[in-house]
Amino acid sequence: MNQVAAFPSTGVYELALASRSGRLERQRRQAILWLTGVFWGLHTLALWTADLLDQHPHLLRATAVRLLLMAVGLALCFGIHVILQELGRRSWRQKAPIVFVASLVAAELFAWCTYFGLVYAKGEPIHVAIEGGVVIRTLVPWTWFFLAWVGLYLAVQYSFEARAEERRSAQLRTMAQSAKLQALHYQINPHFLFNSFNSVSALILDGRAEDANAMVERLASFFRVNLATNPDVDISLAEEIALQATYLEIEQTRYPDLSIRIDLPPALGRAAVPAFILQPLVENAVKHGAGTTSAGDAWIAISARQDEDRLEIMVENSCSPSALRPGVCGTHTGLRNVRDRLSNRFGVDAKLSTKRLPAPCFRATIELPLGYVG
Repeated sequence: MNQVAAFPSTGVYELALASRSGRLERQRRQAILWLTGVFWGLHTLALWTADLLDQHPHLLRATAVRLLLMAVGLALCFGIHVILQELGRRSWRQKAPIVFVASLVAAELFAWCTYFGLVYAKGEPIHVAIEGGVVIRTLVPWTWFFLAWVGLYLAVQYSFEARAEERRSAQLRTMAQSAKLQALHYQINPHFLFNSFNSVSALILDGRAEDANAMVERLASFFRVNLATNPDVDISLAEEIALQATYLEIEQTRYPDLSIRIDLPPALGRAAVPAFILQPLVENAVKHGAGTTSAGDAWIAISARQDEDRLEIMVENSCSPSALRPGVCGTHTGLRNVRDRLSNRFGVDAKLSTKRLPAPCFRATIELPLGYVG
């Protein structure tokens, strides 16, 4: 399949996404470091200015104490930062009490450090006398001080999370567009068109005008439905299999002995599947099955079954014994397209597996979460 230049291959694209996420994370950390440094730097500068205006008798010692207290404040903020990181994406109802207690403890520790530091700076004796009123009047301002820092911290955090979410949305839109372009490629397969028109021409030359007309009508119906269906939306499994049945009826003109078997339980008719998800598998089944098997032995089977809350869809086809060599029976572009679409749509919740059976035949199985349309 021709690659669309605007959309890089899956591996390169994933590396680019990882690089962008890492760069955004580094910017977030730098922003938090700058915020905390400026927060405590301005606080320390303001108090040092007050000491200067008050003509502190031991200004040099007071300056050293202010810088030491700033380091203590930075360490306490780092501790709160670690707690917030551990809480992760818990709800704010769960975070709030823990953050408040952490701020209260930080305020208590910083208040004591401030008291001892300032007493030392003034050269006065230390008197530890705990009074309820004094404790409350001291703790309240410092608690609000640390809570203010937490508020600014969370504002920066949420700002970067919003940017990351915006990037993820843009990336998903790009991936969806890429999948859509690949799906459109399979809707109108030039090789399929070439063979179909050749078959119509052969029917006309053989004097089978009615058969040629019937094939043209099938082609028109097939492409009308294909072009009217958005490959980015889910359709019912019954509709998807009906599309593939129409396609196989067209291919039966080229391979009259091709046997088609469809087993769709009624309960799964409304199961939701990505539009045209089976098309590459069925095309592979025709190319590597009917195209390699002797007359009368070619067959293709499409079946579905439910496994608890999972949907399994199987496309099987006959193969000639020589087609069971590695690398044959459709293991490249078509299967890669299906895997990419499943990954883009469901992530790790869906997968495509293939298996060569000793019949000899080839089986491709799609597993995805079971849901229903409408």
